[in-house]
Amino acid sequence: MKTLSQTSNSQWENYQQLELIPSRIPNPDGKASTFKLGLDFAWRVLISLLVDELVDREQQVEYIERCWANKEFEQQENSTSSLQKLWLLMN
Repeated sequence: MKTLSQTSNSQWENYQQLELIPSRIPNPDGKASTFKLGLDFAWRVLISLLVDELVDREQQVEYIERCWANKEFEQQENSTSSLQKLWLLMN
């Protein structure tokens, strides 16, 4: 069974041959830098947080839309009470 570094090296060798890259050029993935690993981790955390916030916002919007849709079937109320209910839903 090949390890990750062996697979990476064989891929690099194939690429090197296909693109006619001189053998003196080292494999750029041969060295895992801590900066790259830290950047990758930070990027994944950022994306995860943004997705969570997006889902939360979508759920809030859907909830408010359902509340307003239910309100359409009830009695008409004055605009002040509607705004008060909106304010309560937003908080």
